Amino acid sequence: MGAMPNKPRRGFPWSLAFSYIAVFMAGAVFYRLRLWPFGEGYYAALKAFELEALLSFLDSYHVLEGFVVVCLFYLMARTRSRLAIVLGVLGFVYIFLWGLWVVSDMMTGVGINQAVIFHLFSGTEGADYSQFLGEIAVAVIFLLLAVSVVVFSLGVGWRSRRTPKRRTRMLPLGMGFVMLVAAWLVSPWHQDIMVLADSYSRINSDQARRLDAMYVVEPRVIENKQNLVVLYLEGVERTYFNDKLFPGLLPNLSRLRETSLSFSGIEQSPGAGWTIAGMVNTQCGIPLVTPGAGINDMGHVERFLPEAKCIAEILAENDYQTVYIGGASGKFAGKGSFLRQHGFMEVKDRAYFQTEQPLPESAFSGWGLYDDTLLQIVYDEFVALSEEDGPFALFALTMDTHPPNHHVPPSCEGVHYGDGSSKALNSLRCTDRLVSEFIDRIRRSPYYENTTLVVLSDHLSMVNDAKVALDKAPQRENLLMIFDASMPSGERHVQGTMVDIGATLLDVLDASETRLGFGRSLLGSNGQEASYSSAFFAEQSLAGYLSFSRQLWDMPSVVGRIYSDGNGGVILGESLVDAPFFSVLNSQNKVVEIYFDDFAEKLDELQRGARYLYALSCESTRSAESGVCLVSGLKGVSEKIFSSVELGNGIRAAELL
Repeated sequence: MGAMPNKPRRGFPWSLAFSYIAVFMAGAVFYRLRLWPFGEGYYAALKAFELEALLSFLDSYHVLEGFVVVCLFYLMARTRSRLAIVLGVLGFVYIFLWGLWVVSDMMTGVGINQAVIFHLFSGTEGADYSQFLGEIAVAVIFLLLAVSVVVFSLGVGWRSRRTPKRRTRMLPLGMGFVMLVAAWLVSPWHQDIMVLADSYSRINSDQARRLDAMYVVEPRVIENKQNLVVLYLEGVERTYFNDKLFPGLLPNLSRLRETSLSFSGIEQSPGAGWTIAGMVNTQCGIPLVTPGAGINDMGHVERFLPEAKCIAEILAENDYQTVYIGGASGKFAGKGSFLRQHGFMEVKDRAYFQTEQPLPESAFSGWGLYDDTLLQIVYDEFVALSEEDGPFALFALTMDTHPPNHHVPPSCEGVHYGDGSSKALNSLRCTDRLVSEFIDRIRRSPYYENTTLVVLSDHLSMVNDAKVALDKAPQRENLLMIFDASMPSGERHVQGTMVDIGATLLDVLDASETRLGFGRSLLGSNGQEASYSSAFFAEQSLAGYLSFSRQLWDMPSVVGRIYSDGNGGVILGESLVDAPFFSVLNSQNKVVEIYFDDFAEKLDELQRGARYLYALSCESTRSAESGVCLVSGLKGVSEKIFSSVELGNGIRAAELL
């Protein structure tokens, strides 16, 4: 009896699997980019089929990204060529961006937004890094995974050299390239980057003239010189007052809200969403957008929004004494520079309470002063200012509710919400007690009759352990309550953004002109005129507003001589910029973009012939000398390096390329 013939072994049907995933990803790409070739009817059908919901599900659990990475390893192994290294490099970029998005989403809940870019490039001095150990661990895991893809591809390439007779398989290489491109196009980070890119589109002269007419910063007279107290509550949005989602969470503040003029319908728009942005929105009437293809750390620039005019400056022009008190570091995100340069005569931050008015270490958390200590200091300042002659504006910011870990000060020991399992809600329950006591003390004081007290959120809450409940809200909104003995209480529903709050405060003070920047009063004194917020609610493009706001940084022109300040900075025109930096110049030698990281990447993105100027340590230019060197160039044409000695003596602008 003859031996049975061996049946051919059949492996996993990879070709069929790739065909299915290719069809799905092609449909997803067409859907997300609205490039469906068979007309809008098919696009509407896919939308009705809830393809977006399916993609969101895959994004939430990272199913698609995980599948792509598994397939990438398989395809590199099947390539059997040094060309696998190409897939390895592309895979590194894909996984790096995937990890960046995941870590960003852990902090923001909405992936990569302007807050992430701002703080990615910002000096995070003053931040409590111990609160982000989970995010740091996840970032390390993704970095290791990205590196492992490159190492694996190098291994495939090395093995191919030892077996030179093996034929290169181009099909896996091509499939891997197409898969990575398609995966990039349907990825959530690609969608986020496209949204961010829209905020940096340029405006034409007609748009500039129209926006310039809408941007109001003229001097005005304050008729009702009430004292003004403004208390920002870190991330304490109006949604937390929803008793269906958070029953009994804020009983004291809910009671006080009924006695205030409160506002509903204040939503979060682009250029908002983190503390310094919230301050710029509410005080200057503009979204916060910084120069560059990405938002960078403007704490490294000497002048913070020099062309903007903000409410503290207007109040100071009307003989108000202006004071800011905050428990966190003023260096964080350039907050101290912004406040000092825009009308605040005194800025008391963490450094002040550690040196000028030293407090015991027990009064500080990782972020700064506990809120119980801060609010006592703010009240004492309120009393002291009230006893002086002349009006004042006192602004303050709490911080115990800052995510991800939040803080509960010693005076709230034992205070918790429900079973006490949520750090965010426990912190909010403490805030309810502390802030309501502060409000009651202000209102009971003999000075309240001449005082307007404003309590508001600086932005919507970022990701915390109450996110599941927050996401159930039909609409998340910012908080604004105004306590004024001369104003009727009640709730006012509006369609507004944080940009409108400064104008609203000017309206309360009976200013001769209530419009501020692009902001319009929520009390309705500006009628139905076109505005930033009306464009936002009409779902019109905000790109012009964002581009206009970016121009308010008034970046320096490189004229005369360029000097080193001898302390790690470079003087460009009339501005001091901390090194290292990378800048792009226009034909008039004006800086149009500036960055403080990823210099090689920014240089690669420039078109041939583009003019650039950057400063960095001389060691980075392979120079034997120390200090800061300057490099000027025309992309793809020539480059010129100036030594630290030349920079110290001054370099004439005419010597630049």
